[in-house]
Amino acid sequence: MTFEAPQKSNPHELTVNQHTFPSASIARFVNEKGAVQVMRKASDRLFYAKPDNQIFCAQRVWDQQAEGGFMKDIEDAFQQLASAVLDDPAFRLGPQHFALISEFYGLCNIRAQWKRHERLADPSITSVSSAFEIIGLRHNYTQDEQERLEAAGIGYIRPDFTIPSRQIVAPSIRLQLSESVRRMRGVTWAVLQAEEGEFVVPDNFFELHAVPLSPTACLWAGGGFASARLDRLAVAAINQVAMATSVDYYFAHDLDNCPH
Repeated sequence: MTFEAPQKSNPHELTVNQHTFPSASIARFVNEKGAVQVMRKASDRLFYAKPDNQIFCAQRVWDQQAEGGFMKDIEDAFQQLASAVLDDPAFRLGPQHFALISEFYGLCNIRAQWKRHERLADPSITSVSSAFEIIGLRHNYTQDEQERLEAAGIGYIRPDFTIPSRQIVAPSIRLQLSESVRRMRGVTWAVLQAEEGEFVVPDNFFELHAVPLSPTACLWAGGGFASARLDRLAVAAINQVAMATSVDYYFAHDLDNCPH
C-alpha cells in the first residue's frame, strides 16, 4: 500500500518524507560534500546520501500534527542538548538530560518500527454514515480542504467515510512513547568519545542502547566501559552491534574509518 501524496507543489507544506533519525543528527556525520556513506545491507551496496535522502524516511506514516508537534518538540530539545555536549568537552549530563535522551531514543525506535510496519489500511466509519446523512452533517471535503485541516492539526473524515491511517498512527506512537519512557525511567546516559576510529549509525537502536552524536561521540546507556574514552577495539565492539542489528542500512561519516 503506497502513501497518500499531497497536491502538486504541496501548497500546505505537509511533510512527506518523515525522518526516523532526524536530518539534523544525520547532518553531523556528513563529509565535505554534505553526504554520509551508506551501506544497504540487502544488496551490500555502498553509496553516498544527503540527510534529506528518502532512505532515512518513512513516507507520510504519521500525521502532520505529530510531525510538527510533539515529535518536533522532542527533536528540538535533543538537538540543543547534543550541540551543548559536542561544543563543551566538560559538559556533564544529569538526570534532567537522561529523561530527554531516553525520550528521543524511544521516539527514533518507534518511528523506525512504523517505517518497517506494513502500512495500515484507512479505517472506515460507514456505520455512522447514515446518521451523518440524516442530521445533515456530511461534508465532502476536497483534497485542498483536507490538507488545510491536516496542516492546522485538525482531523477529518473523507467523503467515502474513511479516515487517513496516519491519524490513527500518531496517537499510537504517543502511547508507545509513553510506555517506552516509563520502561526507561532511571536509565543513565554517558558520553563516550572515540580516540581511534569512528562510530557507525544503525537504522534503529532496538538492541544498541546508544545514540551516536558525531563520528567520534556517542551517548551510551548504562556502563560496560572502564573509561569514557574508547580505543579502537571498544569502538569496534559498538560498531559490530550497530551493523549486525541494522535492518535495512547503516551509515557513517567514513565507513572505511569505522573499526568493526
